[in-house]
Amino acid sequence: MKRLLPILTTTLLVLSACTKLYQPTGDGSIPDTGATEVELRSHVTALAGDIGERNHYHQKAYEQAAAYITEEFKKMGYTVNRQSYTIPSEEEYKSAAGKQAVNIEVRKPGSDPEAPWLVLGAHYDTRVGMEKWNVHGPVIEGKTGTPGANDNASGIAALLSLAKKLKDVPTKNGIIFVAYANEEAPFFQTDEMGSRVHARQLVKELGNADKVMGMMSLETLGVYSPRVNKKRRSAVAGSLVGLHDRCDYIAFMSTNRFMRFKGGRSFSRRCAETFASVSRFPVRALAFSYLTRGIAWSDDWSYMKEGIPSFAITDTAYMRCDDYHETSDTPEKLDYREFAEVVIGIEGMVKKLCNP
Repeated sequence: MKRLLPILTTTLLVLSACTKLYQPTGDGSIPDTGATEVELRSHVTALAGDIGERNHYHQKAYEQAAAYITEEFKKMGYTVNRQSYTIPSEEEYKSAAGKQAVNIEVRKPGSDPEAPWLVLGAHYDTRVGMEKWNVHGPVIEGKTGTPGANDNASGIAALLSLAKKLKDVPTKNGIIFVAYANEEAPFFQTDEMGSRVHARQLVKELGNADKVMGMMSLETLGVYSPRVNKKRRSAVAGSLVGLHDRCDYIAFMSTNRFMRFKGGRSFSRRCAETFASVSRFPVRALAFSYLTRGIAWSDDWSYMKEGIPSFAITDTAYMRCDDYHETSDTPEKLDYREFAEVVIGIEGMVKKLCNP
């Protein structure tokens, strides 16, 4: 039965998944990526190179990362809101219990106060040492985790770059940029995820989930060159559902609607079509059916649980790169020119979405 369960689970995922490929429909012009490349490399190097592994089991580095992101937002002229909460005394959290976690949020108001907000988010914590790259526990304190260049300094670098690019761009919809604590295990898909705390508070503040257009999770965005990938063998379903072992696309990963959960299929496909109109990068939009706690790539899960359409923008992480959750996830491994082009595409997509 133990051997049969993974086979059945994989079969269900494959049968329930729905993938659509969006080829570029724009003019095919090549963007000038130079300045964006420099910016992205600088942020990734600061977080994954200078600071390194950053989580509650390396609290000093965790706080340094939070301070770095806060200061970068302030340099852009934003008012920073730091949303703090305490990690509870649960056995699985070990020495992280009682420590302060913090989400870092800034907002760019839209011209129409009645228009729904768009949320762009990325987590800044990194994977702590555990027995295997793909397990959720237990934490092995003292074992080296990952410096997290692609997962997820790349997401934070994209978030900071987009916040800067869009700061003075007039938009009808307001945009919330937020860097999350605690996406990685042992906090993944628990109430201690920073995005779970943020999503709940946002809906409470606004009074209605419909006041949020949707949420995009910026997650592992930096790999676009062919490389040896043994990890993909443990994720065979990727090929079967259309996430091919090629680095010539960006993926929009979402969950289908289920009961009160809106999922993100419609929103992600609308965004994929828009992205394809402004970028040369093909997009593969993939939606899984809701199974058990929900199939979600990253922080998009937290918003899906609150009834907000959400999806992850990703290079597909371990389906593309063996450095995922390893000590080898270092800044020099990322493909910054292609990474920059994807970020510029997201910028164009957001501009269109927020100025219908």
